[in-house]
Amino acid sequence: MNIYALFALSFVPLLAVFVLFMIFVPGLKLRHALWACILGLITVAPASFIQYYVLNLPIFYTGTVISLLVTAVIFNGLIEETVKMLFMALQPQKKTILPAFFACCLLCGLTLGSFESVIYMVRRIQDTAYPLTSKEIYTLIASRMFTAVLIHTFCAGLSGLYLWGFRHNSRHIMPFIWAVLLHGVYNFFAGFKSGFYWFAIIAIVFAALECRIWYKFFNLPDTGVDVKTKIH
Repeated sequence: MNIYALFALSFVPLLAVFVLFMIFVPGLKLRHALWACILGLITVAPASFIQYYVLNLPIFYTGTVISLLVTAVIFNGLIEETVKMLFMALQPQKKTILPAFFACCLLCGLTLGSFESVIYMVRRIQDTAYPLTSKEIYTLIASRMFTAVLIHTFCAGLSGLYLWGFRHNSRHIMPFIWAVLLHGVYNFFAGFKSGFYWFAIIAIVFAALECRIWYKFFNLPDTGVDVKTKIH
């Protein structure tokens, strides 16, 4: 399969969501949305370094369940989400309303997840002893779209909501904690081949629900958030 076609196919969800956000999200500016995507691309570099180099150090590769859990929570959860949040902090927020800022955070996570899927697919093709069929490649791409890409997107939304609250006089840290824990739990259970894999799916669903819960929380005038930034 052509590598460029593979690259383009992996970004179809991002393109679709980008267009929908531009149409339906109030206050979302094109330059802010594009900047969010650029930040997502930039975040790929440190995230990939952590995943493919730091995690291969002997201390994190003992093969035990405990080491896998610690690696998932600390590195895939805490460090990756912290790096992602630091880059999202570069997004314009002073004169941005919550729906637009939250949409930009989701776009940042979606871009990161999409590009990471391309890297994953290329490595998978290179490391496979025999050529993958087109059907196998399409299956892998679809699987990544509805799992790894989604967890990156929703966790970016949670971290973004923490940033929003922090900058608007609300010191609730739970959105970021949920992002760290759910990302770690997802990565831990995603490596299982048995029924435990479904816990990874549950983590994605929980991340989506937490996004909704905390978005509604920060969108209420009595949460300590500056009501001037809200849509009445």
